[in-house]
Amino acid sequence: MDEKTTQARQASCLSFITTLFPEETFQFVEQQTLPDAFGHTGTHITFKSALRELKLSFVSQAHSRFERVFLAEKTPSSPFFSRMMEATYEEGQLYIHHVLKSD
Repeated sequence: MDEKTTQARQASCLSFITTLFPEETFQFVEQQTLPDAFGHTGTHITFKSALRELKLSFVSQAHSRFERVFLAEKTPSSPFFSRMMEATYEEGQLYIHHVLKSD
């Protein structure tokens, strides 16, 4: 992924999460590209505010029309990431697919 695409993806993610949490200010933390158990690479982008840390995990689909995105949250009261919602990333935009209910 080239630098322009990387920056566009990060900007899209930041815009998406500031829409979800408008009262918080998020900062980019890191971006990692790692293989999963099946050998497919996934990109993980992390943002942090004073109240929470959010991780967006991008998974390519076989048809390559869009990527599935999993949004997970970690807070001081919950030290492990838990999934909040699934989205799709297509043509530079994130779209909510469905919200996962918390236990």
